[in-house]
Amino acid sequence: MVPGTKAAENAPVPATLPQGSDMLTTFLSLMPDAAVAVDGKGMIVSVNERTEAFFGYAAEEVQGKSIELLVPERFRHAHRRRRSEYSGDPRTRPMGAGLDLYARRKDGSEFPVDISLAPIGGGGQLVVAAIRDITERQAAQSAQAQLAAIVQSSADGIFSMSHRGVITSWNPGAEAMFGFSPDEVVGRHIGLFFPDDPILEELLDDTRSGHVPRSKDTRWQRREGKSLDVAISVSPLALGNEPGFSVLVRDITVHKEAEAQLRRQARWQAATAEIRLSLLSEASLDSSLNLVCKWAAELANATAAALVIVEDDRSHIAASAGDRDTLATISHPDQVATPVTQAIASGKPATAATNRGAGVHARAFPLTLPGKDGPEAAALVIFGEEASHLGPDADETIGSLATQAILAFELANVRSERDRLLISADRERIARDLHDLVIQRLFGAGLRLQGALSLIDNPQAAARVASTVDDLDVTIKEIREAIFALESAPGTGLRVKALEALAYAAEALGFRPAVSFHGATDWEIALPVQLEAVAVLREALSNAARHAHASRVEVHITLEDELSVLVADNGVGIRDPGRLSGIANARARAELLGGSLDVSAAEGGGTRFEWRVPVPAHASLVPDGDD
Repeated sequence: MVPGTKAAENAPVPATLPQGSDMLTTFLSLMPDAAVAVDGKGMIVSVNERTEAFFGYAAEEVQGKSIELLVPERFRHAHRRRRSEYSGDPRTRPMGAGLDLYARRKDGSEFPVDISLAPIGGGGQLVVAAIRDITERQAAQSAQAQLAAIVQSSADGIFSMSHRGVITSWNPGAEAMFGFSPDEVVGRHIGLFFPDDPILEELLDDTRSGHVPRSKDTRWQRREGKSLDVAISVSPLALGNEPGFSVLVRDITVHKEAEAQLRRQARWQAATAEIRLSLLSEASLDSSLNLVCKWAAELANATAAALVIVEDDRSHIAASAGDRDTLATISHPDQVATPVTQAIASGKPATAATNRGAGVHARAFPLTLPGKDGPEAAALVIFGEEASHLGPDADETIGSLATQAILAFELANVRSERDRLLISADRERIARDLHDLVIQRLFGAGLRLQGALSLIDNPQAAARVASTVDDLDVTIKEIREAIFALESAPGTGLRVKALEALAYAAEALGFRPAVSFHGATDWEIALPVQLEAVAVLREALSNAARHAHASRVEVHITLEDELSVLVADNGVGIRDPGRLSGIANARARAELLGGSLDVSAAEGGGTRFEWRVPVPAHASLVPDGDD
C-alpha cells in the first residue's frame, strides 16, 4: 500500500504469537483496525472482519492471494519494492512513513490509509499489517490547511486573540492594512494598538453572551497615525483550552468615499434645484446671487462666500453669505484682491490668505458675467480658516455653482430687455395713436380755420383766428417731437447701439475692441443719424475682422459740433480702400448727411478709419434714459 498521508496511531502488535491458525485468527479479530496477516512471499494468510468491511472482500476471496490485490494498480510496483526491503529488515514500524498511502476496495474505489507493520513468529515468517481509514482525518486536515491558506491570502485583516485581549495570530492582510508585523503584535494586548474603541468592546461583549453580532463600522489608526475607516466583525474561537476571538477587519475607505460622494451629489442637486427655482420665480438678481453664495459656502464646507465683480480695475462685492465675522474681515473687496486677481489672470481657481483677515484664506473661482457694456470679469470666492479646506475637492462643485451666477445675470438681462421691449411697444402705440388721431384732427382743424379766414370781415376776429392757426401749427410740431421721443425708447441711444455693435464684432475679432466716448454721446441725436453711424461702425469693425488681421482695435466716438466715428487697428492695413464696397457705402452715407470719410494708414501700422457728419440743427438732444 503506497503513497497516501502520514502514518497514524496504531494498536501495538506483539512480536510473537502462539502457533496455530486459530490463534492467529483470534488475535486479528481483537485488533481495533483492519488487519491482514501476510507471509514472506507477500501472500495473504488471514484477515479480520474489519478488513472484509473495509475492502468488500470475503476472507476466502483474499486468502492465498497477493497483498497487492488491496493496492491500486499504479502503486503495485513500488509496493513490491518496499515489501521486499521490509522483508530484509522486519521490525515493528509504520509503512511508508511520511508518504501518502492508498488502498483499493473490491469495487475499485480508493481511500487514504495509515499502515503499521509488525513481524510475528520466528524469523519474520508472518507480517501483520494494521490498516486504518484516514479519509475523515485527511478531509479535516485539508479543510484546516485550506482555511489557513485563505486567512494568509486574504486582503482583509484577520487576527485572533485570547479572551484577555492578547493577540495570538496576525495575517498578512492585517500587516498590510495597519503596518504592524506579526512579531510586533503577537503576544501583546490589542489595546496597545487600537485603544478605547467602544465598537470593538461592544462586539466582544455580544460574542461572550453567545450572540453573533453583525459587523460594525469604526475608525482605527495605522502605524503612521493615519485614520482608516474599517468594518469589524468578531467570532468566537477556541484557543486550546481557553476561549478566544477571531476578528475580521475590512478596509471600507472606498465605500465611505462613495457614500460621501453620494451625499455631496444629493446636496448639489438640492442646491441647483433651489437656485433654479429662485431664477424661474423671477426673484431679484441680488436674492439669486446671495443664494448662490449661501450654497457655495455650504457645499465647500467653507465659513463664507462672496461674489466679487471687477470693473475698470476696481471691484465690488455683489453678493455674500455665511459667517458674519468672516464676512466682516473681507468687507472690502481689496482684501481679497490677491486670489481674485490671480484667478482672473490664470483662468483657474487660486488660493491665498486674505489681505487683512487673520487666519482666513480665500479660494477664488473666475467667471465672466454678461454686463451691460459687455463681458465683466468676476470671481466666486469661498473663505475658510485653512487653505486645505478650500480645495481642490470642492473645485468642480463651486465651479458649477459659478455657472449659476452667470445664468442669474443672463436672466436678469433678458428680463430687463423684455421689460424695455414692453415699454417700447407701449411708447410706439402711443406715438402711433398721436400721429394717426390727434395730429390729423389738429391739422384738419387748422385747415378749416384757414379756409374760414376769408369769410371773416372783422379784422380783429380774423387776427385771432390766424393766431389760433399758428398755435395749432406749434402744437402739431411739439406733438411730432414728442412722437419722435416716444419712438426712441430709453436705452436705445447711440451709446447703447454702439456697444451692441462692439459686442457683436468681438465674436468675429476674437477679442473685445477698446472703446471711448467723448462729448455729449450720452444724449440721443436724430434717429436717422444714429442708424447711419452704427451701420458705418459695423462696417469698419467687419473690415478689421476680415482684412486687417489685427490684434487690437480702438473705437473713439465723439459728439461735439459734429459726430465723429474713429476706428483704428494695428493690422496689415488696406492697400486699396477704393476697391472695398463697404468703404464706398460708408463714404456715400457720410456725403448724404453732408459729411466725409477718411481712410488712411495709422501711425505705427494698421488702418485709421474716420467718419464725420454734422449734427442736424433741428435735432434736439434728449437725455438717454439708461445712461
